[in-house]
Amino acid sequence: MGMKDVKSWINRREEQIQKAEAAEAKYSAELDKALDEYHELEVCAESLDLAELETARLSLRPEEEKRAVSKIEDAYGSSFDYATLCEATDQVSDLLGEEPIDSTPRSVRRDLQQAQEKVLELIYPQQAAHKKKAKDWER
Repeated sequence: MGMKDVKSWINRREEQIQKAEAAEAKYSAELDKALDEYHELEVCAESLDLAELETARLSLRPEEEKRAVSKIEDAYGSSFDYATLCEATDQVSDLLGEEPIDSTPRSVRRDLQQAQEKVLELIYPQQAAHKKKAKDWER
């Protein structure tokens, strides 16, 4: 590798740095614009009736979720994983501070099992007291 190769390598790296700096400036400006818009929307949101807003959001959500799921299914095709979708929906519900609507067969089975255990505890309280939990098992 001669001096000419080193100089051309340095020039290519300097060009890459300039491109990266230009991209950074572009995205920084876009971010600043988006933040300004967000702050304006925050000010507007303070004047809205929260109950009315929540009612409107809840009325729109099911339809929009169906549309989004349809787009995701189309995009992923045979790679679409319903379990991942359910997990993502639960995460969104957590972020929004909502109770997740958990209607997967596994959760229904788990809910039924827990309800059955509660009934058995009421009927046979002494057996429930002696029942070992997983964390109490010896290894």
